[in-house]
Amino acid sequence: MNKHFHIFCCFLLSLCLSCTNSGIDVPVIAGGDVVVVGGGPAGVSAAYAAAREGAQVVLIERDGYLGGLWTGGLVLPLNASRALEKDGQARQSCTGIMGEMVSRLEGMDMIYPNEGRSGPVPDPEATKYMLQCMLEEVGVQVIYYALACDIVKKRDSIKAVIIETKGGRLAVTGKQFIDCTGDGDVFAWAGEDFDLRKYHIGAMYRVGGVPEEMKLGTRTPISGVRVMNIRSEDDQNGLDVLNNSRLQNLIRKRIWEETQDLKKKEGGENIYLLDTPAKLGIRMTRVLKGQYCLTLDDSMKWTEFPDCIGLAGRDATIEYNGTKYKWSERPIWQIPYRSLLPVKTANLLVAGRCCCFDEGLTWDAREVGTCIVTGQAAGTAAALCARENTSPGKLQVDSLRSVLRERGVRLEF
Repeated sequence: MNKHFHIFCCFLLSLCLSCTNSGIDVPVIAGGDVVVVGGGPAGVSAAYAAAREGAQVVLIERDGYLGGLWTGGLVLPLNASRALEKDGQARQSCTGIMGEMVSRLEGMDMIYPNEGRSGPVPDPEATKYMLQCMLEEVGVQVIYYALACDIVKKRDSIKAVIIETKGGRLAVTGKQFIDCTGDGDVFAWAGEDFDLRKYHIGAMYRVGGVPEEMKLGTRTPISGVRVMNIRSEDDQNGLDVLNNSRLQNLIRKRIWEETQDLKKKEGGENIYLLDTPAKLGIRMTRVLKGQYCLTLDDSMKWTEFPDCIGLAGRDATIEYNGTKYKWSERPIWQIPYRSLLPVKTANLLVAGRCCCFDEGLTWDAREVGTCIVTGQAAGTAAALCARENTSPGKLQVDSLRSVLRERGVRLEF
């Protein structure tokens, strides 16, 4: 079906269709085979993957850009994208769509090729542009400035996502849904069980005018520009709006004051504050209790899964079984499909930092590279489910893995 004709049909349908939410009829603004909630790295990867497999995809994004914390939050380094192989050599672990994103940024000369702990560092504006181009190329309908606020669920299946917009409350219908909110909003509304994890909340920001020889922050593809990290208080609840507001004020003041202090250092006279993040660096909130909980033990023991949908790398230095392992000493690890599957909701997948893993794996599983890998798997699975009229839990995993391999995803050690 012609894309413009499909959009026109959706518009006509919106005039006569509605979903009932809390006893109120809500107009349907759009619909698709696959509805992705959240346009961060996991969400973009999921939407792109699903559309490439022929699905009609709608992506709901609360802000006016793609990339989430990766771009708007200036969490730029592609951490956890490399790890040790069995031969003892460190190599790229996250492949598929992430490799394509890196290649595109390299072609734009907008990514710094860091092979250390932080991984490659892209430019945020170039990344926003690149992500937008990717979704336009495959025909994803992106609805910006739309805050997902609820769902319509009948029995064990989601029928629609409810969004708040400046034009009022609207609905987006679909066959398959993917929670890429980072906070597990969709699976929480669906009644899935979850853990609520509390970590320190900080922020990234960029400064310019840094001399090349000065050791400061993390290098970026733009000369003289470094990305900085500011850490705030520990054990913070990222769902607490009043506390987040307090931290926002505190952190913005600290960023300004620390930048002024940098100007007083030798060689720092020309340093200036380039930009601050559009959102706080909330590390973790809700984590799904899914069909399989991926563990730190799995990541350290080369555990192989028959339903592996991608590989990931390491970010943190840890203590494991009484031994301290530096980030550079940790191995590559597999991600099982079951860790993306909820227990109670038939047509929902979860990708990104809120899929199912234990607390010991938090620092690696939440990183951008891992989010992109899980997003690609979830999007591909959702598209196959829509095509075959089945549910993610009943999908033939071998078929999913076959498509992922064809798309350049590495599945074996």
